[in-house]
Amino acid sequence: MNNILDNQVLPTVGTPSGGKSSSYMSIHYPSDHEIFALVCIDDHNANGPYWRNNKKLKQIVQDKLAKTSSHWPEFLATAEDPMIITTMVDLEQKLGREIKWVRGVGFDRMIERQKAIPNIKMRFCTFYTKILPTFEFCYNHIGPVEMRIGFRYDESERAKDLIETIDFPINCNLYGAGRQNWIKDFHWRKLRFDLINDKIMRPHVNTYWEQNPDVRFAEDTGCQMCYWKDPQQLHINSLKGDTSSIIKWANVTEHIRGKRFKKDISMGSVFDIGLQLDFFSGGGPGCKAGGCGI
Repeated sequence: MNNILDNQVLPTVGTPSGGKSSSYMSIHYPSDHEIFALVCIDDHNANGPYWRNNKKLKQIVQDKLAKTSSHWPEFLATAEDPMIITTMVDLEQKLGREIKWVRGVGFDRMIERQKAIPNIKMRFCTFYTKILPTFEFCYNHIGPVEMRIGFRYDESERAKDLIETIDFPINCNLYGAGRQNWIKDFHWRKLRFDLINDKIMRPHVNTYWEQNPDVRFAEDTGCQMCYWKDPQQLHINSLKGDTSSIIKWANVTEHIRGKRFKKDISMGSVFDIGLQLDFFSGGGPGCKAGGCGI
C-alpha cells in the first residue's frame, strides 16, 4: 500500500521508551515532539517499595499524565521496572525540552476487556498500552507525523513488524446493537529508523551512555512479566524489591484467569527457579519482541 504521507512535510515525533537505544535516538536525532507511552497497572498491589520511597516521582507521573490522559484512572503502578520513571525524568533534563507522557488502558482492565492474558499467540498488549494512546495523542493534538523509532542496526529485523496505519472506531451506533463504525488502514504516521539508517549498533549506544552517566537506566527494560522474557530473567525480576510485586500481580492474574503469560511456566513458579550463574541479565525482552516498538 502506498503511503499517502510520503510527499508531505510532517512534524517529527521521537518515541523514547526508557531504554538506552531510544534515549540515544532522542538525543542525537531531535524531534518536534517527544512522546513516551507509560504502561500502567491500575492495581496498588503491583506497587513496590520504589513508590513508597519516591513519592515526589509518583507526583511527577500524576502531573505528566494529567496533561494528556486525565480520562484514565489515577496512576498506581507500571508493568515496567519503576526505574523507568527516573530514566524519563533524567532524559528530559538532558534533552532540555519537554517529553509528553501518555497512557492507555491499564493492563488489568485490558485483560478484563479482552477476556484473555496476552501471550506469544495473542500479542495485543502493545497495541492497547503503547500504540493506541500514542496515536490518540497525535491524532488529537498534532495530526499525521513522521515518527522516529529507536531500533538499532543490529536489530533491524524488528522494523519489519511495524506498520504505518491503524484501524480505529470513529463512532458507536447505540441503536444498532452497539455496532461501531471503523476507519480501516488510516495512515497516521510515516516511520523513520535513523539508527538503522546510520548503522548505529549496541556498542555505539553503550559507549555513549558510559561516557554520559547522567541518565540512569533500569537493568531490564520492558514489562517485567513479558512473555518474551527468558524464565531466568523473570526469576531475577521476581527477586528485586521494586519489581517483585509486578510478578506477584501477574501470578494472581494468572490464577484468576486460569491462563498464563508464558505457555510452559507460571508466574508463581518463577520465584523458585534455580539461578543460572552465567545468565546475562538485562536488555529487555529481546529482539523477538518487534511489536513492542511504538
